[in-house]
Amino acid sequence: MPPLPPSANRVPTLMDALSRYPLVLCLFALGLLLGSRTPATAQAPLPLTPVSLASMDAFQAAGDNWQLAGSVDSRRDEPGALTAAAGTGILVNRPTEAARDNLFTAWEHGDIELELDVLIPNGSNSGIYLQGRYEVQLFDSWGIEHPRHSDCGGIYERWDESRPEGRRGYEGQPPRFNASRAPGLWQHVKILFHAPRFDASGRKIANARFGRVELNGVVIHENVEVTGPTRAAAFTDEQPTGPLMLQGDHGPVAFRHLRYKRYTQERVRLRDVRYRFYEGYAELRLDVPLLQPTEEGTAAGGITWNVGTSTDTFVVTFEGLAEVPTSGPYRFVLALDWITGDPHFQEKTIGGGLLQIDGRTALEHDGRLREAAGQIDLEAGIHLFSLTYFKSRPWHGPMMALYVEGPDTPLHVLNDPTSLPKPSSVGAIAVEPAQDPLILRSFLDHRGTKRTHAASVGDPAGIHYSLDLSQAALLYVWRGPFLETTSMWESRGSDQLAVPEGSFLDLPGGPSLALLDDPETPWPDSVDQAAPYRFRGYDLDGEGRPTFRYNLGPVAVEDRLVPGEQGRYLTRHQALHAEQNVASLWCRVAAGSAIIRLADGTYAVDDRTYYVEVGEGSAPPVLRTTAAGQELLVPVRFQGSEAEVTYSIIW
Repeated sequence: MPPLPPSANRVPTLMDALSRYPLVLCLFALGLLLGSRTPATAQAPLPLTPVSLASMDAFQAAGDNWQLAGSVDSRRDEPGALTAAAGTGILVNRPTEAARDNLFTAWEHGDIELELDVLIPNGSNSGIYLQGRYEVQLFDSWGIEHPRHSDCGGIYERWDESRPEGRRGYEGQPPRFNASRAPGLWQHVKILFHAPRFDASGRKIANARFGRVELNGVVIHENVEVTGPTRAAAFTDEQPTGPLMLQGDHGPVAFRHLRYKRYTQERVRLRDVRYRFYEGYAELRLDVPLLQPTEEGTAAGGITWNVGTSTDTFVVTFEGLAEVPTSGPYRFVLALDWITGDPHFQEKTIGGGLLQIDGRTALEHDGRLREAAGQIDLEAGIHLFSLTYFKSRPWHGPMMALYVEGPDTPLHVLNDPTSLPKPSSVGAIAVEPAQDPLILRSFLDHRGTKRTHAASVGDPAGIHYSLDLSQAALLYVWRGPFLETTSMWESRGSDQLAVPEGSFLDLPGGPSLALLDDPETPWPDSVDQAAPYRFRGYDLDGEGRPTFRYNLGPVAVEDRLVPGEQGRYLTRHQALHAEQNVASLWCRVAAGSAIIRLADGTYAVDDRTYYVEVGEGSAPPVLRTTAAGQELLVPVRFQGSEAEVTYSIIW
């Protein structure tokens, strides 16, 4: 590693400033840097490496069952149906008796973070084999109530022919719950895999481990060890590295958006760390006398919040050396635990921070959110770092943490291990329906906007939804667990947010019904003042399911959403009544980047994210192009004083 640059040549840091100038001058400087009320612009996580699907160069020689395509089509009711159109960007497997080879990457991996989209036809079967040895199952498991290891997302069992009949398969791990979507839809898979570890003599000292597996946005596995290759692996031994394998000998399947990040065991290390603690707080003025550190010393274990005596108002600065293992971009995240959204401190700067490396700014925390991130390019070697952060509020502990990720290193904490933020003593507060449906009023975050009139309905059938009652807007539908409500009940419940827990669809969230001057009028973001909206409550049927009632101008609406067979879909039925003729009333049943009408009369929405089927009692839908993509609208046609619109969301 190169030597540390001479101190005479380095750029002064905030540690120098704190030692030479009044404390409040430094706070004033921090206020200028961090106190602006512009929205936080935290850097996104370091991107994964995309696997180019412009050609097959990323893979070893492939069998004839593998090809590239520009688009694919699959009928959800036809077993094994998968057609491909000419082009690139999608990897397609269509096995035949003559060609049914597995596909291997031209590169190998040890620890890896992997993401991809997969489309599984009706009844089809495939798998993702980490290192060609450890399988995450891909299977059409739509609607299966109690998934097994052989269902989609399962970690497949191991197999031993020498074991007794009925016990040859062992160690398979089913997903926590079934997050699978309907056949013919794109599904998203994320895997964090840790390769087995070996000592210098080649002896295995740690098993392979799936640190985390997500399917369609839901964690279905955490920290699952695999003692050896799973059934149908390409290799029976275990090694530090191996190629990624996509199974091709079972059924048709399509992949796209393959991305990965391979990790070594190297980490950023801090050493020779010193700290200075400044107690007390003054307003940001320049006429406050010089303050000396109330405490200073060596932080042998690295960055720690366990310094000083004040827990309310203080400034802490650390300075030391950072050993960087690999040249490239590094992303840092600073979390200040006392920034909680407490309404007592809205529009007040109660904390912030600045991280500098070799005098260059790596991260600025403006105090608006709990976490802030920044990115900087670093050469391998030793660098001088300084971290300054402050707290200026009573109550709540002084806990903080600094994290980093790099070109070949996963996100890891730089704190002293004894100084990590403590988990909530409350734990997650989950809400689940029991024998009857459950209706919970709360705030909901939807696409960055807090919806303050939300109602979430959990159904024992395992399919749930959330409505914005201020405009009858459907926000989310999902299956699996119902709601996580910790921020509603922990401490003061400042955020009052409920969070959908299962595999959810994030829907556009605009009004369900609107009066349009003509079929090209843009759909409104909120209810039309020309036809005032009034929510009138809800009634419960004999099974406890609600029918929401509201008025849109002269139209009275009864809005009912009911789970379908095996929780596979949600049907919305809107019954409308008007004493006078109402023209130009429309219902928007779907909106997305692209909507395709399929051969069976249903529509694939938002690039095959979900299906919509319009009911027979409704008028024929109209598909139109908008500035944001496409919308599917149903005209509301009254027969006398009555009209109805029925459609199902299938996923």
